[in-house]
Amino acid sequence: MNQSNINSKKSIIQNIKNFKIYLNERFPLGKNSIFVLIFTLSGYIYTGLLYNSKIINQIFSKEIKVPMPWHKIVALFIIIFMFFLQLRITDEFKDYEEDLKYRPYRPVQRGIISLKALGKIGIATIIIQIILAHVINPKLIYFMLLVWVYMFLMTKEFFVKNWLTERILIYALSHVVIMIFVTLVIVKGTGYILESHYLETLYLSLEKYEKNIFIGLIPLFALNYLNGIVLEIGRKTRKSDEEEDGVQTYSKLWGREKAVFILCILYAIEYILVLFGLLNINKEYFLAGQLILTITLALSVYFMIKFLKKDLTGKIPENTSGLWILLSSMNLGLIQYIVFYVLNLLKS
Repeated sequence: MNQSNINSKKSIIQNIKNFKIYLNERFPLGKNSIFVLIFTLSGYIYTGLLYNSKIINQIFSKEIKVPMPWHKIVALFIIIFMFFLQLRITDEFKDYEEDLKYRPYRPVQRGIISLKALGKIGIATIIIQIILAHVINPKLIYFMLLVWVYMFLMTKEFFVKNWLTERILIYALSHVVIMIFVTLVIVKGTGYILESHYLETLYLSLEKYEKNIFIGLIPLFALNYLNGIVLEIGRKTRKSDEEEDGVQTYSKLWGREKAVFILCILYAIEYILVLFGLLNINKEYFLAGQLILTITLALSVYFMIKFLKKDLTGKIPENTSGLWILLSSMNLGLIQYIVFYVLNLLKS
């Protein structure tokens, strides 16, 4: 092996190490994989149960069953995971100058990895997503395009950067809209997976029935949108000595008390949305979801009040909001479906 090949191999190994450092600091794979898996599975199960409730069970059987072709579900999970990685990468481009000024400790700013390298990684993820879309249904790419177009607009700050950056709430509300488009990819992906399954077994085309599930999808889209806002406010609500120069936070903008109050109101609205969603899919799931969610809501409000009264670290609203997001998503049918599935197995 000549010297140039050795150097090339060393360079590749070093680039992989640098990317791992970047991921550990800016996009931890473990935490984000769990979040995206729950996010994707929750959307898939809820949409599948909705199809059961509003279409399949009314025409064929009363059995509550969502098909689980794992190769297609894994493909959908990777597609959604890569959207979130792309969002992180585009943020590096969007915030480069600001981070260089106020957060020079970040990996791109200290030279661990370049924007050019991240751009190539982003393009590679898009190619992988397009390939995986063909595993589910090539038509899914049309809905994926909506995510990419909106992501591009976000990177350009909708071409009104100065106006937006002066209005942190409008900034957040406009950027979180991308969660609606990502949710749409999950919903359409689920529809294509179910249609493929029922075309094979029951010769049923689901597309012409999709208007029947429109009302039932509102809680899913609304929950995922509001959860994006909960995440944004939760991670930007801090105690006074944790505030950073040049970093806009909601605790600075509104004061800690108002930021906490708004978070608690959002929890309560989402609580109602989840219960409304459960009423649309299966009445048996309602009580289990209500019990778990009521306990989660009470604990979340308790910890937010504790954060205020004892002047605790900003990790409290961030972690509490993160836990709320996971459990509210999981309670939209995922937890109940697993529990009832296990119980049915035990009975048989």
